[in-house]
Amino acid sequence: MFQLILLAAIIYILLQWLRPGKASSPKPRSHADTRGPIEEMVQDPVCGMWVPISQALSLPGEKETRYFCSAECRDKFLNERTNG
Repeated sequence: MFQLILLAAIIYILLQWLRPGKASSPKPRSHADTRGPIEEMVQDPVCGMWVPISQALSLPGEKETRYFCSAECRDKFLNERTNG
């Protein structure tokens, strides 16, 4: 009888250890917790890629500021504007 109780206790402990428990798992995060601050996205006029304004390269113009995803797109825009 003692062996049966000991076996049941060992099985119970193993199941608790293998099963992700509430105490050992991290607290679920709500959708609001996972988002950072909302940032404006701008579209590159050359390739059409959308980039966060903080990561975009800007080119001030007479009427508006243009934003680019890379120096290559900015240079291509400048070359087309001066040559075309």
